Amino acid sequence: MSRVGSAACDALARVRAVLPVDPATLSDGQLVGFAEDLAALHRHLDALDLAVAGEVAARSADGAADSLARRLGFKTAAGAIQGITKTSGKEAAKLVAQATELKRLPVVEQAVLDGRIGRESASAITGELQKAAGEDLARADAGELAAVESELVELAVTAGADEVKARAAQKAAALELAAIEDQARTAMAERYFHIGPTVDGQARVSGLLPAGHAAVARSLFDAYVNPKGKRTVSFTPAEEQTPEDARTAGQKRADLFRDICAAQARSAEAPDMGGDHPTVWVSTTLAELEAGVGTAFYAGTPGPVSVQEAEQAACAGGIQTVIFTPEGDLLRLGREVRAFTRRQRRAIAVRDGGTCLIPGCDVPAQWCEVHHVVAFADGGATDVGNGVNLCWFHHHDIDAGPWHIRMIDGLPEVRYAAMGRDTGWRPAGNRAASRSKAEAPPGAPPPG
Repeated sequence: MSRVGSAACDALARVRAVLPVDPATLSDGQLVGFAEDLAALHRHLDALDLAVAGEVAARSADGAADSLARRLGFKTAAGAIQGITKTSGKEAAKLVAQATELKRLPVVEQAVLDGRIGRESASAITGELQKAAGEDLARADAGELAAVESELVELAVTAGADEVKARAAQKAAALELAAIEDQARTAMAERYFHIGPTVDGQARVSGLLPAGHAAVARSLFDAYVNPKGKRTVSFTPAEEQTPEDARTAGQKRADLFRDICAAQARSAEAPDMGGDHPTVWVSTTLAELEAGVGTAFYAGTPGPVSVQEAEQAACAGGIQTVIFTPEGDLLRLGREVRAFTRRQRRAIAVRDGGTCLIPGCDVPAQWCEVHHVVAFADGGATDVGNGVNLCWFHHHDIDAGPWHIRMIDGLPEVRYAAMGRDTGWRPAGNRAASRSKAEAPPGAPPPG
């Protein structure tokens, strides 16, 4: 433990020079200066608190015959801190835990001990970095980790803890991509949406949505809440369908809720926001997008998602990919041609039978996304002969799941292969309507 408090005396002297004080008698400049001096003193006191807690913890190691905590009559270091300082057990445990966590991030620890940043900002940094990397943090590249720590410390010197927390979440993602994928799997497994029974004229709604679900829903809600937006149509979904699959009822409701919101966000009748329809922005770098490995971020959501999720989102429409260089400069906006037009969507809906293409899935076409059978990144065209209707769940699952899709002469075929069962390729959708290859919906004028 390095020496602590070298600048604390200066901070204390500045505060003492004003004491005793009546804040009401201070000028604006004096009041602001006094508040800044108090904040600096608090940072130094935080450093002393953490230094003492860390040393008590070091002298109270489990199993040590001369454990300080046990000699004082306590079982743990936190108990000793609580007894000595008369603070709450929760605060004492938090203090010891933070002192221990800081040992794993020496650059952040030193900034705290020097009084440059306070406990709240330090906790934002350590919490986000360790939430992502966990025990793997010790195996992260030392130089890269130190650079990330230094950047976050410099931000914490001038910015609030909320901004520091958001930036730390992004930096943690770069350090530990696997943790993001685990987080995404957990979010998917725990997702649900529930509307409770109506009681006294009200029904309670509860749920837990993955970041992508929430971003789509939020974009639509923001448009309707926007006082400048004008709703011109009421959207009433048909009775919920329950396709046979492994999802729970709550998971199905969560997915359908997302599908409904995504469909309405694509609608021409959705209210404008700043002259544009509700759009979710997904940002990533060109290298990560082309490699198919890395992270992306939904606008307004600090936590990262996998670049594969951004790929699916961009394929669906109502979402625009914002491409950056590794240095953070704007490179380009995703091409709008990637999204299927309303005319194409209608043609595909007729050809595919008006529902999700996967057999047994009855999610209506208007709630589905149009999937590029040959990926857009691989040169697949955004036209009827390369698009099929998939609900969000099957679209999300199509690359790694049991269902496979191919196009033969512009008509879709599906194959199920899993658990020792293989159905082979078979026609899918509305084959009668497909005789014309669904170049346009009935009655539509030819493309031009």
